[in-house]
Amino acid sequence: MKFLVILICLTINYLWLKDFDRFDDGWFFRFRCKIDSFTSDSMEKISQAWLLSAAIIYLVPILFLTLLLLLAEGAVYGLLTMLIHILVLLIAFDRTQPGKLASDFVTKWKEGNMEACVLYLQEELSVVDPLEVTDEKSLSSYFSKQLIYRCFEKMFVMFFWYMITGPIGILFCYISYQMRDSHKDEQAQQQLDLVRNTLMVLEWLPLRLLALTFSLAGNFVRCFENLKRSFWLSGRETDNADLLYGYASCALSGLIDPQLDEAGSGAEDNGEGSADSETPADNSRSDAVLEIAALQGLLERSQAIWLSVLALITIFGLSPW
Repeated sequence: MKFLVILICLTINYLWLKDFDRFDDGWFFRFRCKIDSFTSDSMEKISQAWLLSAAIIYLVPILFLTLLLLLAEGAVYGLLTMLIHILVLLIAFDRTQPGKLASDFVTKWKEGNMEACVLYLQEELSVVDPLEVTDEKSLSSYFSKQLIYRCFEKMFVMFFWYMITGPIGILFCYISYQMRDSHKDEQAQQQLDLVRNTLMVLEWLPLRLLALTFSLAGNFVRCFENLKRSFWLSGRETDNADLLYGYASCALSGLIDPQLDEAGSGAEDNGEGSADSETPADNSRSDAVLEIAALQGLLERSQAIWLSVLALITIFGLSPW
């Protein structure tokens, strides 16, 4: 049933939620603020009130979902249970297609408006920290890194934990990411550290599996060598977004150059002196567009590999879950 649920969710996510988000994640922020306010007002003398608040934020939605699954068990030939699974997965998935994120950014990128690109990153990719970008190349690299990591946390992490733990695990991952992204400025640092450590554990194995998938979908030798060198890296000093971007860059090494040659030859065939009319800034933007397109292709191939493996597990009954 899990593989069918994933296919249904991907189809709905692509067709029904293609252009805009019909789910509102704001409910979680309001819920979290109420819990934090309750624990801070009622238990001012308790030094570990932040831990109690985190426990309540996790437990209340999970217990509610568990109750729903128990009540729906066996009802309507299991269709009600499947509907709950689909709803939870749709809420956890990214409702904005990676292709739309990339195409919207590329449109602004080609216009050469860096301020519009930075604003887009802040609005669409939830980038709140000041961006340390000095030129267009660093900005495009930053977007590529954030695009890969967003697809990882919204799709591949959810695939992995759904197959292992079902909707309860998906909800746990969703709450963890929401607690990282939607909090007040005065949030207890201990709670934020707890969430970051939790996400580090949740992402450790899926990240290595995705890196292995990158090696199968791209330059196997370079990507796999990089994976072997950094396989056991972990801790706060390790940025998973940087790791993924490094794996993807290794997987794409040697695969973008032919496209650049083809684009260059096409420009020469279009007319004499057309290539000479391109400025270095134009060439840099063209290279960035090709890199983003190559990353999209890598992510699509990786998703196809994961779905194929899940299909084989389902068909041959290899799954222990």
